[in-house]
Amino acid sequence: MRVQCRPVTTHEAASDNMKNRICSILPLLAAALLAHAATATLAQTVDDAERCASITGNPDVAIQHCTRAIESKRHTGEELAKLYFNRGIEWAAKGDYDRAIADFDASLRLAPRNVDALYSRGSARSNKGDHDRAVADFNAAIGLNPKDPAAFSGRAHEWTAKGDYEKAIADYDTAIRLDPKASVPLLARGRVRLYTGDHARAVSDLEQSLKLDYNEYTALWLYLARKRGGAPDAEERLDAETRASRGSSWPAPVIVLFLGRTDPDSVLAAATDQDARRQREQRCEANFYLAHWHLLRGNSERALPLLQEAQRSCPREFLEHEGAVAELRRLQKP
Repeated sequence: MRVQCRPVTTHEAASDNMKNRICSILPLLAAALLAHAATATLAQTVDDAERCASITGNPDVAIQHCTRAIESKRHTGEELAKLYFNRGIEWAAKGDYDRAIADFDASLRLAPRNVDALYSRGSARSNKGDHDRAVADFNAAIGLNPKDPAAFSGRAHEWTAKGDYEKAIADYDTAIRLDPKASVPLLARGRVRLYTGDHARAVSDLEQSLKLDYNEYTALWLYLARKRGGAPDAEERLDAETRASRGSSWPAPVIVLFLGRTDPDSVLAAATDQDARRQREQRCEANFYLAHWHLLRGNSERALPLLQEAQRSCPREFLEHEGAVAELRRLQKP
C-alpha cells in the first residue's frame, strides 16, 4: 500500500527597488537569481516527494525520487516517515528485503504506530524466512488495529510456515470474519486444511474462493483437494472450471497434465520463457505440480526430489514454496 505524501508549497516574494545607477542593479540581480534557485530546488524537492508516492510499476525510478526527497533534509516527522515507507515498498518490490526492512525501521522510528509499516516489515521479514520476527510485527500491527484482516492473514501465513496449522486456521478464521468477501484468506485456509488432511473443508474453502475471484491457480489447488479427498469427478470439474480461460499460456500445461492430456516432459518443456526470472518461477511451479502428479499416483520417490527443488527454487512468497514445505513436512514425518 502506498501512502500519499502531503505536498509542501512555498511562495517566494520579491520586490525590485530599481535605481538609476547600474551598480545598484547588480546586487538585486544576484539576489533574484538566488531566490529563483531556491524556489527551483524546493519545487524539485516537492516533486520528488510526490513522485516517490505516486509512481507505480517502476521501482528504480520511484526509489530515485524517494532518495532525493529524503536527502534534501526538507522533510521531517510523519512526512519523512512516509518517504521511508514508500521507498521500503519499492525495495520490497525489487526483492531487496534487507533495504526494505531498513527503510521500514526508519519509518517506524519516526511514526511507531504506523500499522502499514509494521505489516510491510513483517511481510519483508517473512520473505527472508525470519518467521519469528515477522510474527512479532504482525502481533504489533494487530495490537494497534485488531480489526485489520490483512495482519491476521499475515500472521496466519507465518504460523503455516512454522507448521502450526491450528493457529494458522484460527487467524484465517478471524481474517475471514472481518472480511467475508475476500478470496485470499479463503484460498489460504483451504490450503492449510489440505495440509492437515481435512479435504472436505479444504474443498469448501477453495470453492468459495474460486467463486469470489476466479484464478487458474485456485482451480489447481481445488483439484488437488478434491483428488486427495477421493472425488471421482475431479478431472471433469477441473476441465469445466478452466475451459473458458484456458489457453496455451502458463499454467495451462499443468492443468492439461492433470486432465491426462499431456505428460511431465511436455510440462517441463513448456516451463521455459525468454525472461530468465519468469522461467525460474515457472520451473519452480512445474516442479511442485509435477511432484503432486507423482504423489497422486502413489510415487513418493519421484515426488520427493521435485518437492525439494521447489522448496529451494521457489520464491518464499509463492504458494508453491509454502506447499512444498508443507508436503515435505508430511512426507518426512516419522
